[in-house]
Amino acid sequence: MLDSPSNLTSFTTTFALIGMTVYLLVVGQEIFIPLVLAILISYLIMALSHGIQKIKIQTWSPPAWMGLIGAILIVFLAVALIVQLVADNINAVVETAPQYQDRLTSVMDNMAAIIERLLGQPLTLSAVRQDIDIQTVLGSIAGALQSIAGNTFQILLYVAFLLFEQQTFDPKIKAVFADSQREHRVRKTLNEIGDKIEKYVWIKTSMSLLVGILSYVVLTLVSLDFAAFWALLIFLLNYIPYIGSLIAVAFPTVLALLQFGSLTMFFSILIGLAAIQVFVGNVIEPRVTGQSLNLSPVFIVLSLSVWGTVWGVTGMFLSVPMMVMIMIILAQFDQTRPIAVLMSQKGEV
Repeated sequence: MLDSPSNLTSFTTTFALIGMTVYLLVVGQEIFIPLVLAILISYLIMALSHGIQKIKIQTWSPPAWMGLIGAILIVFLAVALIVQLVADNINAVVETAPQYQDRLTSVMDNMAAIIERLLGQPLTLSAVRQDIDIQTVLGSIAGALQSIAGNTFQILLYVAFLLFEQQTFDPKIKAVFADSQREHRVRKTLNEIGDKIEKYVWIKTSMSLLVGILSYVVLTLVSLDFAAFWALLIFLLNYIPYIGSLIAVAFPTVLALLQFGSLTMFFSILIGLAAIQVFVGNVIEPRVTGQSLNLSPVFIVLSLSVWGTVWGVTGMFLSVPMMVMIMIILAQFDQTRPIAVLMSQKGEV
């Protein structure tokens, strides 16, 4: 009941905090977006480091420092390759957009003529053509990727400080909590949160990489323009369940129709990319994780809308990883666990 002064004050304070948080996220996106990317990369580095440490050559295993250095080198090399790929392809893709737009007009005119012959009456698709602006869509994606690539140094700087901070975090926990039992509970909770986020980031990245590589093979075999760029986009979109997979298949498929003007090529690429998404998403990933992504589809759509509004296309790429991390953190505390249950797909967290 909001009749009570205390309840009214609580509601007003909560509403004000939400409004202030959204405002800060919008105004400070130049700071927060690189920071979120750095957090994801740092978890990926730690997961890869632990994987390297599990390698056994007879009785020898790499020590912790060697695993960490190896993971840092691998991830930094991968980031450098992605930045180079974006720099080499992004302008060419945007410059080619007007040609795709002209081909789209031609394809839609042909479709209108075929439907007109079948129905026996004229059909006008001019309004639909005007609503489909390929250059604007590609420009938005290009802007998001260029923004991320342009912030590479800042992101890597954040990653370096986050990794360094982990080395001094344990003494800080011990200094803050004098009670050993409370210190143990806090440390256990933080370790569990870290382990689950680390596992999610590692599995999702490896599965997205697998989808991207297989898609690149398919697109290269059919000689699609900018195959490497579309494979990178598929890799990024695969972080977004359901919707991301549909968009990842739709983009190269439609552009294949515009490039080749052949329905045979259109359906070949459609079937090939869709088969990869289904095989990895519904066969391999559930076996690796033990279950599919435990996040409510309603919250996924809501997250896409909210973060897309706040941070644009970049926010949509980051929305689901952030939601998963938030759900994992909320599930560790009794007060916030009900929220995590509502966010989950099956009520199991």
